Amino acid sequence: MLDISKATNMLTSLGVSSTLAAKVAERTAQSQGGTDALAFLKELQTTLKEFSSESAAGSSTASATSTTTASTKPYQSTSALYKTGTETGEATESTAKAPFNNLTEFRAWEKGLGDTLAEDYEVPDYVRMISTSLGGGDEAVVSRYMFFKNNPEFAADYAAIRSGELSKFPTDGSTLVKSDLSTMPTETAAYYKGHTAELLAAEGFNMDPTLAKMRMEGKVEIPEGANPSEWLMSNKWTANGIVAQDNRTVFAHAPYIGLDGKGSDTYRRTTYDATTNSIIDHEGVAYDPVTGEAKA
Repeated sequence: MLDISKATNMLTSLGVSSTLAAKVAERTAQSQGGTDALAFLKELQTTLKEFSSESAAGSSTASATSTTTASTKPYQSTSALYKTGTETGEATESTAKAPFNNLTEFRAWEKGLGDTLAEDYEVPDYVRMISTSLGGGDEAVVSRYMFFKNNPEFAADYAAIRSGELSKFPTDGSTLVKSDLSTMPTETAAYYKGHTAELLAAEGFNMDPTLAKMRMEGKVEIPEGANPSEWLMSNKWTANGIVAQDNRTVFAHAPYIGLDGKGSDTYRRTTYDATTNSIIDHEGVAYDPVTGEAKA
């Protein structure tokens, strides 16, 4: 089922502020109460544009805010600077060192971060990915600590953008893609390469992106009696025909491979092992979920 919470989380993952995301999701749910995922998604996109326009108009006359902005040169996309194997990615990963050694030091580092964003700031992909953790307060501090500990290049970048600088990493969502575009029809893959937000939205609603686009264009029929949303979440397009697939499970466990399909190691992530009550990092080391310390 589609609900306000799911829509809010999806918008937040795309870089929309939590406040705006909640307003957009609530308005959409009120005006589009059906169960068709694509109808809901279309209405969500329309409502987001309306609210974004209102927000932009209001910001021009707004007074001081809690976060200040620094004047910078016009922002340009950084996606080209972070393709797999580029100098930027390799140099950053090889030289970066986390500015903390344990959870206590991380708390101090985080507390000392600035509160100034660049005038033309755009949300980096890695911030979108951990947006829930960043807004989770003390309850999510270990999650944030583990992410920045395992990805020190992002720790340095995050500190920089909190001091008014622009991120050196992608802000266009290109690294957050989980679908393999090489398995899609050529036309569909080309479309999504130019419309990354729509691809991420389809994934966010656990819909097969190819079937979602075909459904939007009226090129595929939902079986009679089937729930449109559930059908899109439970099936996948292949070159040999449509097959059953639990897209919820697939997307939940799929790595972020990026638009080019080669970015599976862009983010060094952790998993939670309920059996041992441990956080497992990318190297298989187990950590205590409360203290963030490695287990013996």
